[in-house]
Amino acid sequence: MDRGYEGGRSLDAMCDAIVERYHASLHESLPLIRHELDEIVAAGASSTLTVMRDAFSELADQIESHLAKEENLLFPAIEALSSAQRAGGGRPAHPFSTVLHPIRLMEAEHVRIESALDQLRQCARGVGEPDTLLPAWARCMTALRHLEQELREQHRIENELLFPAALELERQVW
Repeated sequence: MDRGYEGGRSLDAMCDAIVERYHASLHESLPLIRHELDEIVAAGASSTLTVMRDAFSELADQIESHLAKEENLLFPAIEALSSAQRAGGGRPAHPFSTVLHPIRLMEAEHVRIESALDQLRQCARGVGEPDTLLPAWARCMTALRHLEQELREQHRIENELLFPAALELERQVW
């Protein structure tokens, strides 16, 4: 477990840290991987790589949409709850009646994203020579492994630490 996400850190600081660490990395790596796969396919790669590129494109779209919801809706709501608690105030106004609904939506999206990662990994296993001999293939696979690791770690931190703490905080300031 990342030491920076253990107890003692305010939820708004945790949200900021997730955005700065994980979201920033994803915002940078998604277009790079997309471009790398486009280049491989444009070079005349197999139909399996075309399927993989298309699967990655769908996954990247899901991730980008997910990050936008966290950054623009859920995390600001959690940050407002954290600020309200520090100020000794009541529950701040949100565009939703409770953070429970967007949290459950994010958890469901985590499951869908991880399932799509599993499917992408299966697709990659179907790629054979000569495609796997391309230098771009090795770079792409390294980037995809890193992306998967980052996503699973981020989801674990959110599901196991941030979201339960946010729900408890909401109960406290209600």
